Amino acid sequence: MSNNKPKYGGSTTAVKVLKDVDLTGKTILITGTTAGIGRETARSLALKGAHVVMANRNVNLSQELRDEIYKETSYRKIDIIQLDLNSLASVKHASEEFLSKGWPLNVLILNAGVNNAPNRATKDGYESTFGINHLGHFYLTYLLMNKLRESAPSRLVVVSSALHARSG
Repeated sequence: MSNNKPKYGGSTTAVKVLKDVDLTGKTILITGTTAGIGRETARSLALKGAHVVMANRNVNLSQELRDEIYKETSYRKIDIIQLDLNSLASVKHASEEFLSKGWPLNVLILNAGVNNAPNRATKDGYESTFGINHLGHFYLTYLLMNKLRESAPSRLVVVSSALHARSG
């Protein structure tokens, strides 16, 4: 019995996963694209023709990534929305900005996160790791859920890690 499923592992790149995928006409909002997995995911999605909306706290780093992607492709459908998951008011404002554009929402990727954060509270008084990694993202999802439904078939992707396993 043959297994024709592609095999992915720790060294698999986003470009390899998306090898035969055409994302032309799809709008994808992704949080946390200024570094790591989110950065490479945003880049790869844009190179495959998606309209990528990068939602990050640091707009300057988002603009730098957009400029880098524009050097790799003539495709010019990357937008930036400021989003600070440390503040539920910022999450609400970002969702309102996205909705005001009239774009579909084919995929929402919840990627941003913190680890080993100092023991601080968010602007709303929640422990920062819980507030940023969970509450902010789930509030964003709640605010955009109707747009995801309207844009069906759509997807919600929650990126996580195994960092909790190292907590001792």
